[in-house]
Amino acid sequence: MDRNQNYRKKTGEFYTPSPVVDFMIERVFNQLITSKRVELINYQKFTESLSMLRFCDPSIGTGNFILGLLKWIWNVLKSYTKYDGKLKTDFFYRFVKSNIYGVELNSSTLEICKARISKTYSIFQGESFVNLKCGNSIIDVDAKDMFSSTQTSKMNPFSWEESFSDINLFDVIIGNPPYFNLKKIETRTEDSQLLFDYLKTSNQWKHLFRASSDIYYFFIMKSLSLLKNDGIVSLITPNYWIENQYADLLRSEVLRYQILEIINLEGIKVFKDESRWLNVSTCILTVQKSSPNRNFKFVEKLSKNFFKLKKSSRILSKHLSINPSELSSTKWILSQYLSTIKEISNNSEFDKLGDIAKIAQGLSPGVKDVFVLNQHELEINNIEEEVLVPFITNRHIQRWLISKKKDLKAILPSRIIELSEYPNTQKYLTKNKSLLMMGPDRKRLMENNKIRWFDYSVYRNLSTFKESQTKIMCPYRSLLPRFSLDKERHFGATDIYAIVPKDEEDTLAILGILNSSFTNFWFREAGKKKGKMLEFFSFPLKGIPIPSKGERTKISKYVKQILSILNQVDEKDETQISIIEEELNSELTQIYGLKHDFLMKYTIKNK
Repeated sequence: MDRNQNYRKKTGEFYTPSPVVDFMIERVFNQLITSKRVELINYQKFTESLSMLRFCDPSIGTGNFILGLLKWIWNVLKSYTKYDGKLKTDFFYRFVKSNIYGVELNSSTLEICKARISKTYSIFQGESFVNLKCGNSIIDVDAKDMFSSTQTSKMNPFSWEESFSDINLFDVIIGNPPYFNLKKIETRTEDSQLLFDYLKTSNQWKHLFRASSDIYYFFIMKSLSLLKNDGIVSLITPNYWIENQYADLLRSEVLRYQILEIINLEGIKVFKDESRWLNVSTCILTVQKSSPNRNFKFVEKLSKNFFKLKKSSRILSKHLSINPSELSSTKWILSQYLSTIKEISNNSEFDKLGDIAKIAQGLSPGVKDVFVLNQHELEINNIEEEVLVPFITNRHIQRWLISKKKDLKAILPSRIIELSEYPNTQKYLTKNKSLLMMGPDRKRLMENNKIRWFDYSVYRNLSTFKESQTKIMCPYRSLLPRFSLDKERHFGATDIYAIVPKDEEDTLAILGILNSSFTNFWFREAGKKKGKMLEFFSFPLKGIPIPSKGERTKISKYVKQILSILNQVDEKDETQISIIEEELNSELTQIYGLKHDFLMKYTIKNK
């Protein structure tokens, strides 16, 4: 397959390894066999039951799932050794021609799939595979009424009803849809803009559209719509949809049906691009098109080499039994501590962090390398002090206090009315003007007179950073809770968040809670994660339950002691800090009504 990495990255095309394909097919057939839709008693029962089922892959790629299906079926046929080989071959040929369907966007990729089938099974030499078609699975022919003929041709719309007039509903849909975020690609290419506009305005999708959706959301929903009653869909996708706030409409759609299982592959590397493992956390979602009437399995914490294990020993770890009636369109909390989390969330004695503090993302310079300078660069260019502000990146944010090993300052163009009044800054920025004029976003903002050529792209939350003498800062992603007290009016870019309590007296208490084992527990079980990283974005931060005003005063004393030790000029006593943190965690355990040893496994070790 001659595809360069950039193309695959834009289209989200990364093909599923055979061990994963085989596992998913095995799980689906287990479901079919358990429900007696496939019977293995004898050859007659098997072929008769299988002939009743139609299989489809809505994003074929080079055919890994189709070849996996054919391998599973052929191996079962071969196991009936008493039957004539030609009888089995003839059945297999008829079955593949009439019961296997699929759609692929790229015509050359589809031809690769067909060639692979023919090469694997010689009986298909010269076969056209009329049920494997080229088109865009989620763009229907209504696109012709919405766009020009040239634009429509680029979109490659596909009508499931017209293309498969004999059968437009399926018993099993299985595959690996493409992954890419619609908002991120919105302005990159004409093709991606057309896709965005279609999904936003089409009667089929507009009621399910979110600008920040991922394309695979629509593949999941389309697959559900193409199932017969009691049909099964099984797709491997990123696991982000389970908790992403912009996947609320997808979650609502999925909850209309019976979820059979969600297997979380967190920590297992599944996809490769060339020889490089991709950092994509995935899950396998399996849903039956029937009304939800029972719990479903949620499986996680599988071994890293799960797919390398022999089939006989590749068993699933312990699973949680999840009652779908306890889930809604909001973030799904699939945790063994769900009852505890709900009890704390619903406790009216607790505030939410978003109610007692402002939470603000850092500024968006656009070209950070130009605006942010170290001490050496500042001296070389002799930048005027009046246009500078102290600046930190997420690496400067430690637990409790910002690192003293920082030497960054940022030019803040909002302080500049006339650039000529600051000749050294003007000379420096002019030298970098070509960089500041680059990029479609900056060009568009300048063309619309939103910014000057030397401005930041977005002055997000500028007043918060300018006016807040005291705030708490954190990185937007971190392996552990990492919150710093800031009393020097530091600025930061979009990779940091600032938390400004409405009552400054709450600052130390909030800092203590955020750096505690409780917050570590809360974000791992009820917060937001991407892979192993905790995501301290605005939305999940706002939802952290905070003890009442009276209880907060109990926490401040521990934080004062920790800060006092950390501010000492001499060597810090890490042991003493650990003891105080343990006392803090013990206090919070009582405040939140948890068992004494509940948070032990979430303790944050000082290094």
